[in-house]
Amino acid sequence: MAYALLNVRIYDYDNYEENGYIVFSDKIIDKGKMSDYLNKGYEEFDLMGKLVIPGFVCGHTHLYSTFARGMSFDFNPNNFVDILKQLWWKVDHFLDKDLIYYSSLIGGLNQMSFGTTTLIDHHASGEISGSLKLVKSALVNRLGLRCVTAFETSDRFDVDEAIKENIAGFNLKEKFLANSLFGMHASLSLSDKSLAKISKVLGDKGIHIHVAESVMDEDECLEKYGMRVVQRLEKFNLLNERSILVHCTHINEEEMDIIKKYDSTIAVNVTSNLNNAVGISQIKRFLDKGIRVISGNDGLIPSQAVEYMNIFYLSHLKESSPIGFSFSDLKKIIRNTYDYANSLLGTKLGIIEKDCEADLLVIDFNNLTPVDEFNIFSHLFYGVFPGLRPNWVIARGKIKFKDYNEFEDYSLDKKEGIIQAKRLWTRINEGGKDVKFKY
Repeated sequence: MAYALLNVRIYDYDNYEENGYIVFSDKIIDKGKMSDYLNKGYEEFDLMGKLVIPGFVCGHTHLYSTFARGMSFDFNPNNFVDILKQLWWKVDHFLDKDLIYYSSLIGGLNQMSFGTTTLIDHHASGEISGSLKLVKSALVNRLGLRCVTAFETSDRFDVDEAIKENIAGFNLKEKFLANSLFGMHASLSLSDKSLAKISKVLGDKGIHIHVAESVMDEDECLEKYGMRVVQRLEKFNLLNERSILVHCTHINEEEMDIIKKYDSTIAVNVTSNLNNAVGISQIKRFLDKGIRVISGNDGLIPSQAVEYMNIFYLSHLKESSPIGFSFSDLKKIIRNTYDYANSLLGTKLGIIEKDCEADLLVIDFNNLTPVDEFNIFSHLFYGVFPGLRPNWVIARGKIKFKDYNEFEDYSLDKKEGIIQAKRLWTRINEGGKDVKFKY
């Protein structure tokens, strides 16, 4: 079945069409001006001036954290490592197969409702073997999304088993739908012995690792190894053009130069950094260095639109200038995020043209002032992104949300998600105080 969206405004961050149409199945079949439209048996939807943009890509998320929302337990951190030990490492420690699957499914559904159709996930769980297959099953098979998986190798887990699971993840690759990276938690939770093991099996695969999220990561690396985090990754030959280095909040100029040298990618997650009070990344400096910067949400919030807003405003604060970070800079990050996902999945996401992926958002758009190809991004940023909930979400050519409602019935999945969340909370409250971490 092919569908036609009629009388729509079309914008893909490069091109703007005022009164157009889009015909699609799994990919975009045709696109153009309404004056050129011919119905060739398509099912038509007259959208009367609504705006169509590409579905979002989340460049770094933690779906395993989904069931932490609303959880109540003792939490009194004094620093970043306390946050890990008192919260996140307890959450992932108690995840079993059912919890892995449903946290991925419910978290993915939540992000999809805010317009994300491709997720680059960074998974951790006490049950390691087979976990990435469960993440992919929830996202790709049940929800009809696209994903890139990775398991957070860390010395708090069985490192050999985590390495084995990452290798298994690469066998889950499915063109246009799924791929994997080699997951690592962070320098502060990985010994030289563990890095050497990873380096031995990595080959040309890309890593997915937190880097200098907190200054504690850099301080510990200097104290234990006499070098900074990115230098340590370079020492073990872990950097290449596929690698994602997440946060990079406290890296210095030399580390930036190393990242650029290997054409690695920095994934920023500014809202999470605010929540954890760890600082604001030097995003403008990264871009000026020619480093590819992409945007994620760190599993904290489901809205990429909010992340884009926070990148923009916080970069103004970081630069101490209301013009120190431009819309061009932000659009570069948005385009980078699509392009990085495309490089892993073989897709053409983020472009609304013939033969590109039919991952699309339909948005109510009531412009208060004139709109044209020169100011459309300003309208999108100030008028659409705040509080954005897409009217329609289309993923892989399938209508997933229509008129803000789920097009497919997920009621049983959501009911089971509530059951699983309660089960996780019980497991943590009953056994969390006795958990001891190797790190």
